[in-house]
Amino acid sequence: MTRRLKKILVPNIAQFVALLALLIIGTLVAIPMIQNVFDQVGTQDQLPAATLWFKGVLDKLIEFWYIPTFAIIAAVVGIIVYIRTPHGKYNYHYFKYRAPIFGPLIYAIDFSRLIKAILLNVKNGMRIQEALETSKSIATNLVMLSLVEASINNILIGQSWIEPFEQSGLSSPMVTEMLKIGMQTDIAEMMEKLLDYMQIDIDNIIERIMKVLPQIVYIIVGALLIFVTIIVLVPLINVYMGTWLFSAYL
Repeated sequence: MTRRLKKILVPNIAQFVALLALLIIGTLVAIPMIQNVFDQVGTQDQLPAATLWFKGVLDKLIEFWYIPTFAIIAAVVGIIVYIRTPHGKYNYHYFKYRAPIFGPLIYAIDFSRLIKAILLNVKNGMRIQEALETSKSIATNLVMLSLVEASINNILIGQSWIEPFEQSGLSSPMVTEMLKIGMQTDIAEMMEKLLDYMQIDIDNIIERIMKVLPQIVYIIVGALLIFVTIIVLVPLINVYMGTWLFSAYL
């Protein structure tokens, strides 16, 4: 999966960085040169308004570089400090499960690992409560760990250990229903079937990501390409076509 993601992302990210560099360098270097040519020949033509606006933004950023720099540093430091707090770490881990595109995949993989560990313990003769106690050590996500803890507490008070996963809204109804049926029949056999089902589900999620991700990247790169064309290439085309010479002659 990582190799497939890199195959999609790396070329498009490189293209995005190249276009961004072209936009910035072209605006800072080529645009002033074109403006100097216009001023020297006395033409009344002006650079496109979008080009002048973007150049003004870059000039302000260069002049007051310390403001965005400090703002970015402060934002990064603030996020890191917040994530290191218990509440912030929990919210960050919850965001990972709810994140668009990759969230369902991350949860499905973590939950599948948990079920594999529980199944292994159940096959070794442990009860569900003991299996959950032993298996919770593999949960690196605080949200998953809290769900396991809630499941153990439910068993202690005589309620279903599946309920926390069902109420979280993270597990699909099919997964929780299969676990419920397993508790009434053979939990080990049902968990094996559940793992097969979840592997198919994980493969389907990956396929959807592979279809959606290139489209999102292409949209971003395409939008930047249009922006480069408007800001940098249009003035260069005007110079190449020489239409500004007519106004200078008049």
